[in-house]
Formats: sequence, C-alpha cells, structure tokens
Amino acid sequence: MEFVCRRCTHFTKTAYRVTTEDGGVVLLNMLVCPSCARVAKSLGLSTVRMEPAKRTAKTKDVQSRTDGKQQAVPPAPPIR
Repeated sequence: MEFVCRRCTHFTKTAYRVTTEDGGVVLLNMLVCPSCARVAKSLGLSTVRMEPAKRTAKTKDVQSRTDGKQQAVPPAPPIR
C-alpha cells in the first residue's frame, strides 16, 4: 500500500511517524517518507517506522470518527 508523505508529497511504501511533545501536549504527529524521517531524526525528533496494518487501522479509525460529524459552516455576517 502506498501513501503520500505529509512533508514532501512523494509516494512511498514505507512510512515513519514523526512526533514531538512539550509538557505532554503533542505538537507534531505526522507520517513521512524515509528521506524526511532521516531529516527529522537528524533534528532530534522522535521517529518510529510504521507497519502497514497499523497505518490502515489508524486511517479507518479516524474516518469512522469524522464521517457524519461534519457540520455546515454558517456564512460570515455582512460587513457594513
């Protein structure tokens, strides 16, 4: 299964999760290609290789939580 890197938009079959936290608050959580993972690791960010089954399960879980919960955005009030 291929995916698109969230940083450089290249297609790849191997995904890495790059994360950062500050005081327990997640600041960065993204899937990237091996090249971008090397850059993140050189910057001292936490980098973990993702297995294909875990990527699929995570994607389906997010979709199940967001499907049907989208609300319409009301139009902005007119400016006078």
